[in-house]
Amino acid sequence: MIKKPAILILNFLLLIGLFSLTYLYFSRYQPKALKKVAEVKGLRNINTDDFPYPSDAVKIGTNKTLNTTQTTFTTQKNLSEVLEFYKKFYTQKNWNNINEKSSGGTAMISFRKDTETVNIVLTTEQSDGTVVSLESVKD
Repeated sequence: MIKKPAILILNFLLLIGLFSLTYLYFSRYQPKALKKVAEVKGLRNINTDDFPYPSDAVKIGTNKTLNTTQTTFTTQKNLSEVLEFYKKFYTQKNWNNINEKSSGGTAMISFRKDTETVNIVLTTEQSDGTVVSLESVKD
Protein backbone atom coordinates (compact mmCIF):
# COMPACT_ATOMS: atom_id res chain seq x y z
CA MET A 1 0.00 0.00 0.00
CA ILE A 2 2.92 2.39 0.62
CA LYS A 3 4.46 1.77 -2.85
CA LYS A 4 1.43 3.01 -4.80
CA PRO A 5 1.24 6.55 -3.32
CA ALA A 6 5.01 6.91 -3.79
CA ILE A 7 4.70 5.96 -7.50
CA LEU A 8 1.83 8.41 -7.96
CA ILE A 9 3.79 11.24 -6.32
CA LEU A 10 6.85 10.43 -8.45
CA ASN A 11 4.78 10.44 -11.66
CA PHE A 12 3.13 13.71 -10.62
CA LEU A 13 6.51 15.35 -9.99
CA LEU A 14 7.83 14.10 -13.34
CA LEU A 15 4.83 15.61 -15.15
CA ILE A 16 5.24 18.94 -13.36
CA GLY A 17 8.94 18.94 -14.29
CA LEU A 18 8.13 18.14 -17.94
CA PHE A 19 5.50 20.91 -18.16
CA SER A 20 7.92 23.36 -16.53
CA LEU A 21 10.63 22.60 -19.07
CA THR A 22 8.27 22.98 -22.04
CA TYR A 23 6.96 26.27 -20.65
CA LEU A 24 10.52 27.54 -20.25
CA TYR A 25 11.40 26.45 -23.80
CA PHE A 26 8.37 28.13 -25.42
CA SER A 27 8.64 31.31 -23.35
CA ARG A 28 12.16 31.89 -24.74
CA TYR A 29 11.23 31.09 -28.35
CA GLN A 30 11.81 33.95 -30.80
CA PRO A 31 11.12 33.28 -34.48
CA LYS A 32 13.84 34.57 -36.75
CA ALA A 33 11.79 34.72 -39.98
CA LEU A 34 9.50 37.51 -38.79
CA LYS A 35 10.37 41.15 -39.26
CA LYS A 36 8.69 44.31 -38.11
CA VAL A 37 6.49 46.03 -40.69
CA ALA A 38 7.03 49.76 -40.46
CA GLU A 39 3.86 50.81 -42.29
CA VAL A 40 0.89 48.97 -43.73
CA LYS A 41 -0.29 50.38 -47.03
CA GLY A 42 -3.54 49.68 -48.83
CA LEU A 43 -4.09 49.20 -52.52
CA ARG A 44 -2.02 51.46 -54.72
CA ASN A 45 -4.62 51.13 -57.45
CA ILE A 46 -8.34 50.68 -56.96
CA ASN A 47 -8.72 49.13 -60.42
CA THR A 48 -8.28 45.51 -59.36
CA ASP A 49 -11.39 44.32 -61.22
CA ASP A 50 -13.44 45.18 -64.33
CA PHE A 51 -15.54 48.00 -62.81
CA PRO A 52 -14.98 51.64 -63.77
CA TYR A 53 -14.29 54.01 -60.86
CA PRO A 54 -14.34 57.78 -60.40
CA SER A 55 -10.85 59.25 -60.12
CA ASP A 56 -11.03 59.88 -56.35
CA ALA A 57 -12.53 56.50 -55.38
CA VAL A 58 -11.28 54.78 -52.21
CA LYS A 59 -12.10 51.09 -52.07
CA ILE A 60 -13.71 49.83 -48.87
CA GLY A 61 -14.03 46.16 -49.73
CA THR A 62 -14.60 43.52 -52.35
CA ASN A 63 -16.21 40.11 -52.46
CA LYS A 64 -16.04 37.51 -55.24
CA THR A 65 -18.00 34.31 -55.69
CA LEU A 66 -18.41 31.97 -58.63
CA ASN A 67 -21.00 34.14 -60.42
CA THR A 68 -20.80 37.52 -58.67
CA THR A 69 -18.31 40.25 -57.91
CA GLN A 70 -19.16 43.04 -55.48
CA THR A 71 -17.06 46.09 -54.69
CA THR A 72 -17.82 48.94 -52.30
CA PHE A 73 -16.01 52.28 -52.35
CA THR A 74 -16.38 55.91 -51.34
CA THR A 75 -15.94 59.03 -53.40
CA GLN A 76 -16.10 62.76 -52.63
CA LYS A 77 -18.36 63.30 -55.65
CA ASN A 78 -22.05 63.79 -54.93
CA LEU A 79 -24.71 61.20 -55.74
CA SER A 80 -25.89 62.80 -58.99
CA GLU A 81 -22.31 63.13 -60.34
CA VAL A 82 -21.58 59.45 -59.66
CA LEU A 83 -24.92 58.38 -61.11
CA GLU A 84 -24.22 60.34 -64.31
CA PHE A 85 -20.70 58.86 -64.47
CA TYR A 86 -22.09 55.31 -64.50
CA LYS A 87 -24.98 56.12 -66.86
CA LYS A 88 -22.55 57.63 -69.35
CA PHE A 89 -20.00 54.80 -69.05
CA TYR A 90 -22.43 51.90 -69.45
CA THR A 91 -24.51 53.63 -72.17
CA GLN A 92 -21.34 54.21 -74.22
CA LYS A 93 -20.49 50.50 -73.85
CA ASN A 94 -23.98 49.56 -75.21
CA TRP A 95 -25.40 48.25 -71.92
CA ASN A 96 -29.17 48.47 -71.44
CA ASN A 97 -30.52 50.39 -68.45
CA ILE A 98 -33.04 47.91 -67.02
CA ASN A 99 -33.87 49.53 -63.67
CA GLU A 100 -33.45 52.94 -62.07
CA LYS A 101 -34.83 54.09 -58.71
CA SER A 102 -34.06 57.04 -56.48
CA SER A 103 -35.36 57.94 -53.05
CA GLY A 104 -33.94 60.51 -50.66
CA GLY A 105 -30.18 60.05 -50.43
CA THR A 106 -30.15 56.65 -52.15
CA ALA A 107 -30.23 55.64 -55.81
CA MET A 108 -30.12 52.28 -57.56
CA ILE A 109 -29.48 51.61 -61.22
CA SER A 110 -29.02 48.35 -63.11
CA PHE A 111 -27.53 47.64 -66.52
CA ARG A 112 -27.63 44.43 -68.55
CA LYS A 113 -25.61 43.17 -71.49
CA ASP A 114 -25.72 39.59 -72.77
CA THR A 115 -25.64 37.34 -69.67
CA GLU A 116 -24.28 39.91 -67.22
CA THR A 117 -26.14 42.35 -64.99
CA VAL A 118 -24.45 45.20 -63.11
CA ASN A 119 -26.33 46.59 -60.10
CA ILE A 120 -25.14 49.90 -58.66
CA VAL A 121 -26.38 51.26 -55.32
CA LEU A 122 -25.35 54.79 -54.33
CA THR A 123 -25.89 56.33 -50.91
CA THR A 124 -25.08 59.87 -49.81
CA GLU A 125 -22.72 60.03 -46.83
CA GLN A 126 -23.18 62.52 -44.02
CA SER A 127 -19.64 63.83 -44.52
CA ASP A 128 -20.05 65.10 -48.11
CA GLY A 129 -19.48 62.13 -50.34
CA THR A 130 -21.07 58.99 -51.69
CA VAL A 131 -20.77 55.30 -50.84
CA VAL A 132 -21.10 53.14 -53.95
CA SER A 133 -21.70 49.41 -54.16
CA LEU A 134 -21.16 47.73 -57.52
CA GLU A 135 -22.32 44.17 -58.13
CA SER A 136 -21.77 42.15 -61.28
CA VAL A 137 -23.94 39.05 -61.67
CA LYS A 138 -23.28 36.58 -64.47
CA ASP A 139 -26.08 34.19 -65.43
